[in-house]
Amino acid sequence: MNIGNILLYISLLSSCLAAVYMFTGRIKTSIQLLRTAAFSATFAVLFLAFAFIFLDFSLFYVWQHSSAELPVFYRLAAILVGQEGTYLIWAWLSLIVVLLYTELHGIHDRTAMITNVYALIVCAFLLVMTITMTPFRSIFAVGGASMPTLGNSISPELIDILMPLHIFTTFIAYAFTIIPAAMSLAYLTKRKNMPDSKNYLRIAWLFLSICIIAGGIWANRLLGWNGFWQWDPIQALSMCTWLLLTAALHAVVRLNVGEYKRLFPLLCIGTFLGSLYMTLLARSDVFGSIHSFPGTPTWWMIVIFIAIVIVFSLILALRRDKTEYTTSSSIHIFKPSNTFYFTILILIMMAFIAFWGPTVYLILGYMGRAIIIPMEFYNILFYPLVVVLSYLTGICMLYGRVKSRTLAYVGIIYFTISIILAVALPYGTHSVGASYTGSYFEKILGSISVTSYIPAFFFVTGSVIFKIVRDLKVNNKTAFIHLNGINFIHVGFVFIVLGAILSTSFATSHHFSYSLSEKGDYKENGGIVLRFLDYRVEKIGSDWYQTVDVEIFDDKEYKATPVFLKSRQFGYITRPAVRRGLLSDTRVEFQGALPHQIELETIEINVKKQPFASLMWIGCVLLIAGVLLTLSSDVIRRKGWILSYLKFVMSKPVSDIVPFKTKECKILTLSIPVAVIIGTVIAIFVYEMLSYLYAFYVILGGAVILSVITYLLKFRKP
Repeated sequence: MNIGNILLYISLLSSCLAAVYMFTGRIKTSIQLLRTAAFSATFAVLFLAFAFIFLDFSLFYVWQHSSAELPVFYRLAAILVGQEGTYLIWAWLSLIVVLLYTELHGIHDRTAMITNVYALIVCAFLLVMTITMTPFRSIFAVGGASMPTLGNSISPELIDILMPLHIFTTFIAYAFTIIPAAMSLAYLTKRKNMPDSKNYLRIAWLFLSICIIAGGIWANRLLGWNGFWQWDPIQALSMCTWLLLTAALHAVVRLNVGEYKRLFPLLCIGTFLGSLYMTLLARSDVFGSIHSFPGTPTWWMIVIFIAIVIVFSLILALRRDKTEYTTSSSIHIFKPSNTFYFTILILIMMAFIAFWGPTVYLILGYMGRAIIIPMEFYNILFYPLVVVLSYLTGICMLYGRVKSRTLAYVGIIYFTISIILAVALPYGTHSVGASYTGSYFEKILGSISVTSYIPAFFFVTGSVIFKIVRDLKVNNKTAFIHLNGINFIHVGFVFIVLGAILSTSFATSHHFSYSLSEKGDYKENGGIVLRFLDYRVEKIGSDWYQTVDVEIFDDKEYKATPVFLKSRQFGYITRPAVRRGLLSDTRVEFQGALPHQIELETIEINVKKQPFASLMWIGCVLLIAGVLLTLSSDVIRRKGWILSYLKFVMSKPVSDIVPFKTKECKILTLSIPVAVIIGTVIAIFVYEMLSYLYAFYVILGGAVILSVITYLLKFRKP
């Protein structure tokens, strides 16, 4: 058993003991054990990171995904490529988040104690799955294996800065869903007031949004998925989880007035279960996509754990004896209680649609009746709900700021225009999915013209602008920041929807065919002129690269260089050239030439224009900026960023913990980042002179010495 496995077992044992001690009321001991678990998991991650950077091929996982040909950054990022590494990172981040929650909020009552117990149980479960996947398995455990000199590397598709961003933010979001779920279970258990989980939901929502956005940009420009969104099963489930998070963030607003006492905690628990279900589906080995893994021995653990949490949560929710207060039956339809009710209802319906498609795919796949869920299935069912949701957004923005009669008239006018545009245009003209061969009802929905969303977009945008102008009168700086964060989020939502609709429904494709003798020739197709400049075939290592240089004449003149790669290990890979513009994005695709096509001297190039895709990217920026503003307003309200940081590093979580009071301890705490950097530099020099293992010992020994000094100074009498 190597150091990495020992650290994982220490972390697992500490997590389990921390949960037991927390449940029995021994808070101080439990927190010390939680710190030990997080500390051990951190060094397990560092151990694996050093193995990847310094190419320790004695570990099977390192040999499988690292290589000397990779830059150091991508050697480190390769930890996130396989199942073993993602489980480890997930467990580690979860422990860090639980420790952060404990240090920031402390354990002041029984509800907080039970919250911590549930969160630690989840961390222990993730550690068990990590140990089962054995990220530190020795390569000599494989029969007849010898020490390799070359690594297997990762697919060229994954060598992109968006790869670690997309995957790492996914698991940060997963980790932050644990706290609201644990709070909800504790709330349902104790029947006391629900702890404040709003910021943890916001952070999970923020990172899951970044994950989805980064994945969309990556797919659009590199992976050759023919667009940023294909309703891949994992994409569908990530959308399901995002919608549940959005519903929870709306429900928490009404929680303080007595509504959604059962629904809100169940939504929080559902977001955590969504992360587990996504993991299960990605590792089911039923479908083939960039998200697919070839099965996993942990699938039955995930299924059992999900089943236990669902049954336990429903039992707790149904046994609540507090009656809920609701005003959703109020006479005025535009009251927030009603608009929030319908908003949450629509979000849950959309989440169920996104959940149902992959679930049917999974069930039928295991029954040997594999099917393909077409994109139209989701688009047709989502579209009318998105339109209604957008109008509800505009109503929420205007309610209380204009007269109800005026709001009703304006809303009716815009909605009427949407209905006219939905049915007035000829059948099949920019429709949601007229070619879809589903039920009669689905065919009717599929014939709706997507131009019907344009009035909804202007209604919401106008409502938000009107609200922003009114919010300028708010004198409280914190409230002003918070209100504008809400404004940015909602206007970002409609920008994304309109950009997605226009860039897909109104996209045009222009095909060009050249022979190698036609270099320098101009050809025109659908208003786009293309000039073929050059074609090259290069061999780099064992891989063959086919590169085309073209010049495009559209609204502007620009050059593009799409690449087609034939990898010996990873097959055919397409890298389109993407040019982003204010009015449209342009993708230049070259699917490569097979040997017989090269002999015929034929080059096929496809140019795809996506009009107003910039609206979607602008909406993404507004969405992220909005949630950051809402988070920052809450931090400002809680005595500012500096005090918040000091509260974290010098907090007093429980009464029997001695806080940092000495000047030496404060200086030492703030100097830890500098010490880590210096230790890392020293370790690299030690590696150059001795070996990888000694370098790790330097880091580990330095951390132990630093921890001992901190411990002694912490309890030193002033």
